[in-house]
Amino acid sequence: MKSDLMAYLKTYGKKSFHEVPFSAVDALALCQLSYLKMKGIVSGFNHGEGLSWKEIKNHPEAESMFSDKVYGSMYRDFFTVLSESRRFQYVRVNYFEEWLDEAQEGQFAAVTFFLGKTSIFIAFRGTDASLTGWKENFNMGYMQGIPAQRKALAYLKGVARYTDGRMILGGHSKGGNIAVFAASRVSPVIQQRIRRIYSFDAPGLWKNFYLKSGYHQIEEKIFKVIPERSVIGMLMESPVKCRIVKSCGKGLLQHDFMNWVIRDGKFVYCRSLYPKSQSKVQALNQWIYSMSGDQARIFVDTLFDALRFLNVSNIYDLAKWPLHKLYGILIYLHSLEKEKKQAFLKGVWELIKIALK
Repeated sequence: MKSDLMAYLKTYGKKSFHEVPFSAVDALALCQLSYLKMKGIVSGFNHGEGLSWKEIKNHPEAESMFSDKVYGSMYRDFFTVLSESRRFQYVRVNYFEEWLDEAQEGQFAAVTFFLGKTSIFIAFRGTDASLTGWKENFNMGYMQGIPAQRKALAYLKGVARYTDGRMILGGHSKGGNIAVFAASRVSPVIQQRIRRIYSFDAPGLWKNFYLKSGYHQIEEKIFKVIPERSVIGMLMESPVKCRIVKSCGKGLLQHDFMNWVIRDGKFVYCRSLYPKSQSKVQALNQWIYSMSGDQARIFVDTLFDALRFLNVSNIYDLAKWPLHKLYGILIYLHSLEKEKKQAFLKGVWELIKIALK
């Protein structure tokens, strides 16, 4: 797959961190690896030094890391280029944790990269293809504390317990959100070890989150990057100053960081967001905040119950037979009790009205 991030790895992969210091682009590259399915290959918490790239490649189950039916081949190419580069050759990988619980409506994964003797990078995975992961995203709009955020906090405490030295955190989409959440909730001792928190097109959090002292201790360490037509990264509250990167993706493909523009080893930044993008985000945020907690819960539950009624188990299923899916949702809504149906349709109507404005 052609992308500026791949081109960066091929060019700057020949240079060590001493020759060209660790950058935001390197952080983005490591965040990409958090999407690999490393369970059974990279161990969880232990006192070991982790695995080298060679040990990972030679593992009997190594091919399972690239089992994603849509992005698998791209993950394989990306992993190969990064792991064979001089820049990342001495990195060791450890503490992989992956969790998915439909009952708790939570999805989480994280992995730690040892960059050297005194520096580690913790990559938090964003939303995967599971319906559970996407439901958790929607829950974020009205819940103060989703399971993935609590998992991220526990994970960060665990890594801090087993390691010494400086820590860098990072994540794309929900991964960036939970990285900021975890960093704001750990003890001041751990916060002092955190050098930087990279948040790549990640949604914000609830309003009162930014008033807490734990957040104030780490806010200057947050490095947030969003594409020029960002939607996801501008949802919810976020007082963090954003760096706006140029993207060649269209629509929601702006969110895909493989479309972000990189030149001379750095992101190409824009002065401001695209005006229409700002108006879209303002409308979506207005809709989110217009509903009470109970209204939002009923809306989200009804939407995802309808998708389960259609046997949708992951986001890829939605692309199949879209008209058939819409017809099935209408059938499901017809079967609902009056109060739920009215609450759901009211939410849809409010969204339509805001969109028309």
